[in-house]
Amino acid sequence: MLNKSTASLPSSEGILVPGSCSLRMFSQLGAQRRALPESEKIANPVPEKSPIPAHTCVEENRDLVENQEKVCVASNPGHSLFQEWFFFCRVKKIGDAPGTECIYVETVVDRDSGVAFAKVYPTKSAMTAVDILASRVAPYFARRGIAIKEIHTRNMNEYFGLAPKHPYESFLATSHIPHLGTEQPGEPYNYLCQQFYRFLLKEFFPLALRRHFQLSLTEMQKELDAFVDAYNANQMKRTKNA
Repeated sequence: MLNKSTASLPSSEGILVPGSCSLRMFSQLGAQRRALPESEKIANPVPEKSPIPAHTCVEENRDLVENQEKVCVASNPGHSLFQEWFFFCRVKKIGDAPGTECIYVETVVDRDSGVAFAKVYPTKSAMTAVDILASRVAPYFARRGIAIKEIHTRNMNEYFGLAPKHPYESFLATSHIPHLGTEQPGEPYNYLCQQFYRFLLKEFFPLALRRHFQLSLTEMQKELDAFVDAYNANQMKRTKNA
């Protein structure tokens, strides 16, 4: 998810001993000791002590750093995602004007970082649930080298089924992502997706609908992608400053 640089000093100045809290300097000039008179030898009979040993905190600090790195890796095996679809609106066709009868919004929210994803579809199905993962979610985490620990969804036919035949279950199985239901006893309700969807209803969709006389899901999705990118950038800033 450290490169050691060994500093070197000229031999006439000193030598840096790596792995120590203190810098021990040995001067060549100090090696040329003068001969002591007999009086000084008698007055100072204590033998010369060995160089100052390394500080005892070196090994303790090294062990502490290694333990912290191990805890960091073990405590962050991946991110937990929540996914759910929502019915947005029904659009009536007027004359020959093109339009879409129903609009559904598929949402995915990362519980750990707060980033979210959204995509509009004319239908709701297991294929649309897979599409947002394959086109938006999985590439985002792959670019950042973050693993997806698990995905939580409601117990709906769009998400649950037999893995060999069900597209959504098959995608998660091949991606080695565990699938958990949010309506199981002890599991939290999927409030993260609901909160994000309400935010879109308030901040994005009203303005997007006013800007288009004829509804186009392609144009709306382009604007939605730009809106979500700005939202995620803000979420990442909050996570770093927290």
